[in-house]
Amino acid sequence: MNDKTNLNEIARILNISTTTVSRALSGTGRVSKETRKKVIEIAEELGYSTPSQRRLDAFIQPTNHSHNIGVVMARDLLYESDFFHQCLLGAASALADHNYETLLILCNTDEYEPLRPAAERGDLDGVIFLRAISGEKSHPYLKKKNIPVVVVGSGVKNALMVDSNNLLACRELCSNLVNCGCKNISFICGNINYTVNKNRLDGVLMGMTDYRLEPNPNIIFKDIESFSSCKIAVETAIQRRADGIICGDEVTTIWTYDILTQNGISVPKDILLASCYDSKALSHHSPTISAAHVDARKMGIEAGEAMCRLLSGTENRRFIPVEHTIHLRESTRSF
Repeated sequence: MNDKTNLNEIARILNISTTTVSRALSGTGRVSKETRKKVIEIAEELGYSTPSQRRLDAFIQPTNHSHNIGVVMARDLLYESDFFHQCLLGAASALADHNYETLLILCNTDEYEPLRPAAERGDLDGVIFLRAISGEKSHPYLKKKNIPVVVVGSGVKNALMVDSNNLLACRELCSNLVNCGCKNISFICGNINYTVNKNRLDGVLMGMTDYRLEPNPNIIFKDIESFSSCKIAVETAIQRRADGIICGDEVTTIWTYDILTQNGISVPKDILLASCYDSKALSHHSPTISAAHVDARKMGIEAGEAMCRLLSGTENRRFIPVEHTIHLRESTRSF
């Protein structure tokens, strides 16, 4: 039986979830000593070696594999969006289930030097990037090193991509604002070199043209990466009579709401507001804020599983889709 079959069989015998079985075998997560003991006993009966035992075996009998997967996160995004943290947790969880360790690597958007030491030492079996960047320099380098790459995002070469349809999601989100009466919609996003922001902008523009609305380039703001630059963008949108604002992510959305409030503008009474990415902060905000929703942890899990299939030679796709939903909330309710 393969590992997944064994996990399912152990879970069935003990009437517990496969996640609990995985945690018990890996020694991570909150699992009682009694449950862990029962899981290990059944695993031994089935002839299933635990991840810790396989790591020991690999140490005693070295192979050409490091059992390390690098997960690359942009340094400037480390403390921002919750998306990257959830995605990282999902990827690390999936990798651990397949006996791989996660090596977090922080890189700026235009560098790959932090990858070099581990790659040159042969410490990386594969690399997962948590964001797609136009003209990413590290991908050709990793290809030369025969190190497979998975990207959470789209629009890249020489990599397996895992992503939701951001263009369609933002098109649907924009359509909702138009249906609520908006005719002069502003868009505010971060670094436009990120493929996701390009796709989100394209989706918003398509949402407007679907209703024969001419997008106003004077209220389209790119590369907004600080509260101060967001303040200029929002106040400019107000001056140019925007009746709706769509933000590229939840951080920019919260900034925008605060700036609107500072300027005496009420959401949704005076202006509608929506985000291209959902989070708990938006769903618990007052008022609650409409957003395109994708399960970031699930996306990370998909990326981790995809990497494991690449390494085992059982994955030949170029793109793995992850579904999205549109959560309509108080911030886009017209009066």
